[in-house]
Amino acid sequence: MRVRITTPCRIHLSLIDENGYTGRIDGGIGLMLDQPNVVFEASNSAEEFQIECNHYYRESIDIINEKASKIFKEFNISNRNFHFNLQRYYPSHIGLGSKTQLSLAIATAIAKLKNIDVSTQSLTKLVERGGTSGIGWRGFETGGFILDAGHEFGAGKQKETYLPSSSSGHVDPALTIFRYPIPENWRFIIVIPNVKKGAYGDEELSIFQKYSPIPREEVNEVSHQILMKVIPGILKNDLAMFGEGIKRIQSIGFKKIEIALQNDVVKGLLKFFEEKGVKAYAMSSFGPGVVAITESDADAQKLKQDLHAFPAPEGGHIYISKPNNSGAKIEIIECD
Repeated sequence: MRVRITTPCRIHLSLIDENGYTGRIDGGIGLMLDQPNVVFEASNSAEEFQIECNHYYRESIDIINEKASKIFKEFNISNRNFHFNLQRYYPSHIGLGSKTQLSLAIATAIAKLKNIDVSTQSLTKLVERGGTSGIGWRGFETGGFILDAGHEFGAGKQKETYLPSSSSGHVDPALTIFRYPIPENWRFIIVIPNVKKGAYGDEELSIFQKYSPIPREEVNEVSHQILMKVIPGILKNDLAMFGEGIKRIQSIGFKKIEIALQNDVVKGLLKFFEEKGVKAYAMSSFGPGVVAITESDADAQKLKQDLHAFPAPEGGHIYISKPNNSGAKIEIIECD
């Protein structure tokens, strides 16, 4: 038997609260899209342990080894007969959440092959994801637009300091408080410019420590924009209303800092979308990936053509993506 898992990708629109005065921290909003994605296949009938992948995906081998080892150890599983085949992957640290999607694909595939009944939330904690954002782990399970309420904050709580996921250890995955389908007519133009990757590791940790806490009035406004603009825009399929909230959020709070640290090409792309009258656009996570949202295939294709006039380094990527409202696709393939 083989298990094939095709994941969505994650757009992280904003963290909510890097202040913590309420006794909670982090929180965020985001969307799950159909591409780019991870396609991971696993079986446990091989003669010896093997990881197979295209040479373009070599950066993923350490992730596969690390995350699989955590699951093997937790459930006392021998790795001897496992064969992993990473058939499709997109780079990490570009703002689209590939590491969480791959990590959960690995953990889920092993659990399916060994008939282990375990929740996505538990697997997320085992592979040490969801320590800041709850969008990627919940989106792997359900797809859609997601709002999470982060973590308890303070002495003796889930999180005691301002830390990103990579430094949060065995923190429980962020708490989901709202999930809703993304309007099926919305189309997402994802642009990954060929510039420096988004902050991660020691650089990301340094940013959280340097710029937190964010002023209370800014985190309060982020929350207000989400409640009164972003969520009503999703519920009413009103992209203009949704976009008004998203664009305002890009200029305040922690997201303002994330954008300020970007290459001028990324800032230029956001300005380009504004000049073109795009109703909703944002930078995802720590970038450099940005997304513009339209209401039809035709509008998406037109904007993609317009982007050819934007001066950017060679080697970037543009995707036109659709909503993913169902989460990862899990296929069980019976071997001959």
